[in-house]
Amino acid sequence: METSESGTPQRWRVLNMTFLAYLYDSLDLQILAICMPVIIVSLGLSLTDAGLLASATMIGTALGGILFGWVAENMGRKNATVICLIEFGIFTTAVYWTTSWEQLMVLRFLQGIGIGGLWGPIVALIADHWAPKYRARAAGFMLSTFALGGILASLMGRYFLADLGWRMLFALTGTATIVGILFWIIVPADPVRPPKAKEPRIGFGRLFRPDIVKLTIGATIAAACQMGGFWGVSSWIPTYLVKVRGLDLEYMSLFSVVIFSGAFVGYFVYAWLADHIGRRKALILAFLADTVIVPLYVFVPDATLLFWLGPIMGLSFGGVFGLFGSYFAELFPQDIRAMGSGFAFNVGRGLGAVLTPVTVGVLAKTHGLGFGIGTCSVLFLVGAITVWFMPETLRRAGDAKLVPAH
Repeated sequence: METSESGTPQRWRVLNMTFLAYLYDSLDLQILAICMPVIIVSLGLSLTDAGLLASATMIGTALGGILFGWVAENMGRKNATVICLIEFGIFTTAVYWTTSWEQLMVLRFLQGIGIGGLWGPIVALIADHWAPKYRARAAGFMLSTFALGGILASLMGRYFLADLGWRMLFALTGTATIVGILFWIIVPADPVRPPKAKEPRIGFGRLFRPDIVKLTIGATIAAACQMGGFWGVSSWIPTYLVKVRGLDLEYMSLFSVVIFSGAFVGYFVYAWLADHIGRRKALILAFLADTVIVPLYVFVPDATLLFWLGPIMGLSFGGVFGLFGSYFAELFPQDIRAMGSGFAFNVGRGLGAVLTPVTVGVLAKTHGLGFGIGTCSVLFLVGAITVWFMPETLRRAGDAKLVPAH
C-alpha cells in the first residue's frame, strides 16, 4: 500500500486516536492540581506532602519516557501507546480507594510512568503516518490537547468536584483504559520498516553514539528549558494574581482559562509557521516570544492589559510544546525516533518541572514573587540559544521510506 503526498491512508485514524490519547494524558497529569486543595483537607496533608505528590508524578514521567521509548522501538509504537493508556488508566482509577497520603503518592508515581511514556510513541506515530509537509500541523493538532486537558480539568473541578468528590474525578479520568482498548482496535499496526532498519534489539546506547549524542543532549536541554520555564510560571501565576495583584479566586480562574486558550491557538499558529519556514526557526521565535512576554506579564501595572497579555503568553507556550512533537521526531533517526523523542522530552520535563517551581519560590522570599516568575525568561532564552545550534529538520534529506502494514 503506497503512501500519498500527505502521508499514509491511515493517517487520519492515527491523528484522531493520538489526539484522544493525549487528551487523557494531559487530563490525568493536571487533575491532581485541581483536586489538591480538597485532597489536602481530606487526607490532612501539609503543603510539603502535597508538593511531594506532584514531584512523584514528574519523576514517574521521566522514568516512563525512558522505559516506553525502549518498548516502542522493540515492541511497536502502537503497542507502547496502548500499554501506557491502560497502565495509567488503571492506577488512576485505583485512586478511588486510597485512604492515605502514602498510597496516593505511590499511585501518582505509577500513573506518571504511563503518562510520561505516552509522548514518545505518539509523536513517532504521527511522524510515521504524516508527510513532512504537514507533519508539524498534525503534531500540533494532536498535542494541542495539553491545553484542552487543562481547560477540561478546570471545568471538572469547578462544576463536579464539590458534588462528586475528588476520588470520583480520578475514577472518571481513569476511563483512559477504554481509550487504550479503542486505540488497539482502530489504529493500524506499525508501518513495516525496510530490512536494513531492523536490529535484533535497540538499546539506549543508540542515543549516545557519537553521531547522535549531541542531538540527545540538545533536545533534552531545550525540553528542560521549556518545561522549567512553563512550570515555574504556571505553578506560581495563580498565587501571584491573588496575593500580589489582588484578584479574587473566580477572576483568577478566568485568567488561567484565557492563558490555556491562548496556548491552544499557539499550537496551530506555530505549527503552520514550522511547515513553511522550518521547525528550528519557528521554535526559536516561540522561545524568544516567551523570553519577552513573561517579564512583561508580571510587571505590567494595568489589570486589563494583564488580562489581554495572558493569551499572548499562552500562544508561545503552546507553540514550543507543539513544535517539539514534529521537531524531536524528525531530529532522531527513524528507528529510534520514539525512544529519542520520549527520552529528551520526559527527562527534560522531569528536570524542569521538579527544580524550577522550587527555585522561583526561593527567589520570591528575597526578591518578591514577580521577580521570581520573571526570571523564568532566562530559561526560555537559553532554550532559544540551544535550538540555534541544532539542525533544521524540515528540508534535510527525507526519512527512510516506510511501507504501511496491510
